[in-house]
Amino acid sequence: MDYKIELAKYEDLNAIYKLIYDRCLWFSKNGVKGWNIESYPNKYNQEYFKNQMQINKLFILKIGNNICGVMLIKETDSDYWKDNISSYYIHHLATDINKNGIGKLLINFAIEQCKIDNKSRLRLDCYKTSFFLNEYYKKLGFKNVGNGIKEDYEFNLWEMIV
Repeated sequence: MDYKIELAKYEDLNAIYKLIYDRCLWFSKNGVKGWNIESYPNKYNQEYFKNQMQINKLFILKIGNNICGVMLIKETDSDYWKDNISSYYIHHLATDINKNGIGKLLINFAIEQCKIDNKSRLRLDCYKTSFFLNEYYKKLGFKNVGNGIKEDYEFNLWEMIV
């Protein structure tokens, strides 16, 4: 598969929002615990991602001219992680629902970014009760290192030592 991963630009925001929305819809239609179609796209709208582009790294994966994946990489995530270990944190990982393997490509890219920037860990969180997501991250080599509750979000913490 011929693809490229690059930092998102403002003109990519419509396509990013569509990926997020379509993934929320997919979760709902397939009975998978994940982002809520009623609230997630409203909370994490184009303005949110526009602001995140200024303070974090928003990457897109393109095949040809089509944006098929997105992920936000943060250097800190005090909402879920309470230590100071040098890490990158993945958020808003979303892929085209009609393409397989895009998530793994983005995560492999994030691993390489950790190595380049001397980060010792790659971390993320997901719904504690989502069998699908938890198995997916486990299969990719992440280890479950904890869990918690934030408002109505019951989550697992996953990390990979790089």
